[in-house]
Amino acid sequence: MEIIKIKYNKDNIIKQSEEVQRCFKCSACSIFCPVTLNVSRYTLEDAFISQLYGSEESTALKDVWMCCNCEKCIMSCPQDGEPAEVFINLKQLSYQRGLAPDSVYALAKQVLNTGIAYETGAKVNADRKKMGLKELSANENVSKELRIIAERTAFKTEVA
Repeated sequence: MEIIKIKYNKDNIIKQSEEVQRCFKCSACSIFCPVTLNVSRYTLEDAFISQLYGSEESTALKDVWMCCNCEKCIMSCPQDGEPAEVFINLKQLSYQRGLAPDSVYALAKQVLNTGIAYETGAKVNADRKKMGLKELSANENVSKELRIIAERTAFKTEVA
C-alpha cells in the first residue's frame, strides 16, 4: 500500500500544546498496536498529526485501513485518549477522497445491492443447510433502505 506523505514540522506541532507533547512522548498506543509492530513503514505520528491539525495536504493514509479497530490503543492510553477515533476519522476521509482499497468500495456496493456483506451462492447455502441454518439471499427491503440512506448522505460506492 502507498503512504501519502503529510508535510509538517513535528517539533513545531509538539511545542504548540502540552497535551500533544505528553502524547508524543508517551506513545504507549504504538507499543501495543499490531500494525506498528508488524509494518515497519507505518507511523502513528503522521496519522495523528493529520487528524489533529487538518493539514491542507493529502492527509488520508491508504495504510490506515490496516487498523483492525482492536482498540488496544485506547486500553493502553494513560491519558484516556481515543486514538482509535483518529483512525476511524482517517478511514472516512480516505474513503471520501477515493483512497480506500478497491475491496472496501466493492464491499459497500455488495451491501447496498443485496443487504448482505458477503457473496452468497450455492456453496454457502449448501453448507448452511448442512448446519441447519436458513438459506441466505438478497433482501430487497434492506438494500432499498440502504440505498435511500446512501443517496441522502452522498455515500459513494465507486472511486471517483
